[in-house]
Amino acid sequence: MLQPLDRARTLMRPLLLLGVVLAVLALLPTAPLAAEGSSTMYPANTASAYRANIEWRTTTYGEVGTSFNVLRRTLLKVFVNEGEYLLLGSSGVAVSGTPNLGDIRVFNPGQVTGLIGRETIPALAGAPAAPQSGAFANGFSCLAQRQAAGGGDRGRIGSRQAELAGPNTPNNLRPGGYTPCVYRAPAAGIYDVVFTGPSGATSNTEPQLSGRIDPTEADFGPLQRTSVTAWDVTVRTDLNSPIDESGRLFLYYMAGNTGGGGRQVESVGYVVTTYGFVYRVTYGGDPFGFIVYANQLGFQDSDGTPLYHNVVANPNAPTQAQNELRDLQGGVQLLPPEYPIFFELPYGPALDALRIPRTPEIPSIGDFRFSGEEGGTTTEVGRGGTFTFTTSQPGVYNLVLSQDGQDFAPRAPRNRLLRRVALQAGTVSVPWDGLDNSGEVFPEGSYVARTFIQGGEAHFPFLDVENNLPGGPVVELINPPDTNGDGVGNCPPWNGGCFGAFYDDTGYITANGTTVGVAQDGPLCGPGVGNPPDIGASDPVFGYDTRTRQRSFGFAYDANPSSVCLPTGGFGDKKGLDLWTFYPSNLLQTPLQIVARLAITLLDFNAGLENGEVAVRWTTGSERETAGYYLLRSDTGQRADASRVSGLIPARGSAASGAEYRWVDPGTDPAGGATYWLQEVEIGGRINEYGPARLGSSTAAVGDFALYMPLLRR
Repeated sequence: MLQPLDRARTLMRPLLLLGVVLAVLALLPTAPLAAEGSSTMYPANTASAYRANIEWRTTTYGEVGTSFNVLRRTLLKVFVNEGEYLLLGSSGVAVSGTPNLGDIRVFNPGQVTGLIGRETIPALAGAPAAPQSGAFANGFSCLAQRQAAGGGDRGRIGSRQAELAGPNTPNNLRPGGYTPCVYRAPAAGIYDVVFTGPSGATSNTEPQLSGRIDPTEADFGPLQRTSVTAWDVTVRTDLNSPIDESGRLFLYYMAGNTGGGGRQVESVGYVVTTYGFVYRVTYGGDPFGFIVYANQLGFQDSDGTPLYHNVVANPNAPTQAQNELRDLQGGVQLLPPEYPIFFELPYGPALDALRIPRTPEIPSIGDFRFSGEEGGTTTEVGRGGTFTFTTSQPGVYNLVLSQDGQDFAPRAPRNRLLRRVALQAGTVSVPWDGLDNSGEVFPEGSYVARTFIQGGEAHFPFLDVENNLPGGPVVELINPPDTNGDGVGNCPPWNGGCFGAFYDDTGYITANGTTVGVAQDGPLCGPGVGNPPDIGASDPVFGYDTRTRQRSFGFAYDANPSSVCLPTGGFGDKKGLDLWTFYPSNLLQTPLQIVARLAITLLDFNAGLENGEVAVRWTTGSERETAGYYLLRSDTGQRADASRVSGLIPARGSAASGAEYRWVDPGTDPAGGATYWLQEVEIGGRINEYGPARLGSSTAAVGDFALYMPLLRR
């Protein structure tokens, strides 16, 4: 039976992290509980992998000046109860031979403001409140505490041994550990923690790193520059106790740097969605510099809708702009980070502070129906209509209209996928234009549509990741909801169940008509370029098992060339790759009927004598996209002998109201037996024909008009 998260964390020794996709290795289940930081990312039993330093730089991933860019830095967040202690250490502090610009700054709850990814970091206000405290009115500085205490080793992680041991206690209960900077929380809440390397907070200097799990001496020195090799954020309730609290530390995005290509890193993180779904994400990939994060929608198409594809840098942009995805093809955009990524199973009060439920909440939908142009569930060919349903939560909905009522594959050319975002709970209206996915009209017939909301949706973008030979990332839903009421969590119906997810690494056409890649559903780069995955996309309905190597790509060497789509570059080079999963709501379906298209509603069509002349009259109840009318006449009464006798008579009606028309035929003998047909010409050129009307008779034309020939052309 599933346990609440705050109970589950006491029952499990989880794999520990950093976050959703890169740069941290997990603690094994048998490892002792330790502080949260780089030591949990790269524990002592790590076999074959590299590490990624966390960065704090001044450049940006994504287009500058838009709301969809992320600063190249790692802002950590930690939940602390009032009176608890934050113990802090960094290899970027007190680096010999530098101006000592490295620091660990802590900001009290509410002091850091702005959009996630582009937060405003304030200055620390006033002077320290007490000698050696390092505490300011709005936060804390390890550097200030060091200066007041006379420097020494306070806050300095100077070796791998000290990194693994974590913070020591004043009474030396954790021998071999580092001497921490200490800040006592003045109130309960979420604190922001900033680690800056030896170059300080306003530099963009590229670090020079070995990337080794067991760092070289230089990795603890000035060559860290804008990065930090070893770092630690530990929460303790008792300063003299070696017992560390867990599940407190998280982030929304991580900027990492391995110092070079061809360096495999591993990571485990706990992504928590707005409605309480928790995904454990494990990734093995080969980046150089990168950013990873998680959000609800991944990337954005040029029209503001979710993209569900990868993004590709403009090959004409400078190399650095390509690496940081500041100029993307097709008018698409990055979307900012949204979901917290915890280092361990989240601490319950931390979720409460984030207003995230401790157990997942599944959306439900109801009252799914179709309203056609002709009323009820009926519409005409090419007219479409409106689907409506109600939802208990906002989120992405998938509405698929099937051609045969059996195959509901969302991307099948003859089906129609309507996928948009319901921005709020309540009634959702979904317009449909009558077309299938290939742009052709649905023919006459009876059809079925299905829809559901994508609950717990999470995307795991990873930017500029070059290679990923192990496959994955491995995504696991660790708290599936109890949908059957039997006390057991139920995994979604994907391939892989709770390990299932989706990806689409193929080319596509954006909403503005731009082709990104070689062709729609083709490769993103030329055939064979950059060693793309063998399978270009997961199954569109059932996804794939992320524990497999289905999405393996790239090379074992430093595949980081100067331009996008070069043969020597890994598939993830200068691209943003997306992977996503969700938990579906209940599934509903509704019928609809498509009938032959009647462009006009013809109420009456007749010919008669008026003041010695032959006058033809017709009345419409409605007109849709009508340009005008032609009249045809036959003196024999046979349609084969009829020919046009009028020029184009302009239409005067509308879809809401029709019009009355009168045309006098000067070319016929009033005593003869003329027969007339009416041709309605649509704006697009299609001709619909009605009739006949014989001189001296009247024909009423509603749905069962005497003759309807909708496919005649001029």
